Amino acid sequence: MAALAFPQFTLSHHDGENELVDVILKRWADALSGQPTVEVLPPGVDVDTWKVILSKFLEILGEKGVIVGDEHKLNYLDIFNLTENEHEVRGSPCALRPTTVKHIQAILKIANEYKMPVWTVSRGKNLGYGANSGRILGSIIIDLQDMDKVIEVNDKYSYYTVEPGVSFFKLYNTIKEQKKNIWSSTPALGWGSVVGNSLDRGWGYTPNGDHSNQVCGIEAVLADGTIIRTGMGSLNDSKLWPLFRGGYGPTYDSMFSQSNFGIVTKMTLWSSPAPLGFKSCHIAVPKETDLVQMVDIFRELLKHEVIQNHPVIGNILRELGKRGTRASWYDGKGAIPDWRLEELAKELDLSWWDANFGLYGPQEIIDINFRRCQEAFSAIPGAKLRGNSYYPDPAKGETYLDAAAVPYSDSWMQTGVPSMHPIVSIQYRGLDGGHISFSPVLPADGQAALDWYMEAKQICANFGFDFVAGLHLYQRHLAHIIMIYFDRQDQEDKTAANNLFVELVLKARKAGYGEYRAHIDHMDLVADQYDFGASDKGANGVPALMRMNQRIKDELDPNGILSPGKQGIWPKRYRGEDTKARGAEIRAEVKKSSESSPSAAEQITNGVTNGVKEITNGIKTALNI
Repeated sequence: MAALAFPQFTLSHHDGENELVDVILKRWADALSGQPTVEVLPPGVDVDTWKVILSKFLEILGEKGVIVGDEHKLNYLDIFNLTENEHEVRGSPCALRPTTVKHIQAILKIANEYKMPVWTVSRGKNLGYGANSGRILGSIIIDLQDMDKVIEVNDKYSYYTVEPGVSFFKLYNTIKEQKKNIWSSTPALGWGSVVGNSLDRGWGYTPNGDHSNQVCGIEAVLADGTIIRTGMGSLNDSKLWPLFRGGYGPTYDSMFSQSNFGIVTKMTLWSSPAPLGFKSCHIAVPKETDLVQMVDIFRELLKHEVIQNHPVIGNILRELGKRGTRASWYDGKGAIPDWRLEELAKELDLSWWDANFGLYGPQEIIDINFRRCQEAFSAIPGAKLRGNSYYPDPAKGETYLDAAAVPYSDSWMQTGVPSMHPIVSIQYRGLDGGHISFSPVLPADGQAALDWYMEAKQICANFGFDFVAGLHLYQRHLAHIIMIYFDRQDQEDKTAANNLFVELVLKARKAGYGEYRAHIDHMDLVADQYDFGASDKGANGVPALMRMNQRIKDELDPNGILSPGKQGIWPKRYRGEDTKARGAEIRAEVKKSSESSPSAAEQITNGVTNGVKEITNGIKTALNI
């Protein structure tokens, strides 16, 4: 099999990060090089029809916009997949990379004509949640990474408007180039999409880091090609589109979050103005049970706006993951026992829990707020609070603080400067490692956080995994994230990680909690937990909210082409008589069919490969390329 290679990674401006990412990308490419290339067709489409469809896509997008063969194999599988036959379960016939809204409309017209499922990704970097794979075998991937214009950066009102292919690196660099007094917001890894992260309710770490709640105005293409603009954008030549969410009548920005109701092509996000100063703060507490006071103190400081961004609380295992692989700290089987963690805490001068947060504003305000934090955390015996301050230099004519002036080691992404360094954590359980994230939402209550932590920690240990915690705390809620790391080369490890995830979902539901986000393998499972109204007369066990989602889906997308099954929302054609999702059943039917007729599967593979070559060569000839 031919060796595959990703293009050299060049996005990061931090020393050594591009080289670090290249090492990881090479591991992924080497693993993919050893896998068979399996070509599939869209459901219900034969080889000859597929050749016709491909020719239409090539006419619209050109050869660079239609991805097949080795490039497709390299880029359109979930690199953190949990199954050993990902290509057989969620393989895709091709990926399309439009550069304009008209391209998207033309693609959807063809998809409707042949009733083919498409799966949209903004950049495909949603690692741990399915990346750039669709749920239905044979889905065509619509990859928006080449729609990457930063349309506007406005520091008068502190917002930016972007297309879905814009990465956090590109946004940050554009702000610097335009010398705008605004701080962007970035999640842990900066190579992802600003739009995609916001739609999936991701977050960054500046005061405006709760991305989905900063959206003000969306442009989207519906399944029939209709272009809509939400809020004040529904006025032609609106001057208020990026400034006022409400518009007139119902507000639909949230309708496109975690949904398959349309393809978002533009988005405005409110962002943080460059501040008059910044203090990077770190708090450490010695005991496991100190989590109760820690969460409660943070909640009160957030409620009274002493702290402006959201604190991130991690346990000792989260810190160890930044410093080396699990084997560096413990060579026994199962979860690292508490006695060993206590030894490591003494050896490495670590705490059981620590947290990073920021203070923003002029020096006099930062000093007052830091003193209030000191007073509050003094209630926890042994707590250690430290902070480093940064301010603009008036001698250089600076009024506002430049985010780049804060060392990365002290900013923790709280200045909106993107990075790739946190990717090293995937090596925790195996050098070629991966992860899925379990992400339930809890009240911002210390005792509730500790109770769930203790239960989940034991569940993780039962499956042989460490509880690697990241608690993202807001005024009224917290996301109690567990990073489930696994060795990508060990299928038993991956299967155990999957089983652990399922168990955590069910136990969290029993405690009254639900996930806010899920891997594509678990979207139906997580959606089923939102069960209000499932016992209503005539509901057939389908919760009320899901029934409403299905009605909207069927009205807007009658052919069921847009990302079927996303967040458990299946169009009518993929639902059984009892209206439950049929994703697993469809995959079983496909597998059964291919097993019973391997010669037919081989014929399809050869036919598609040769057909793509013939069509491409034919168009080249016609265009004299």
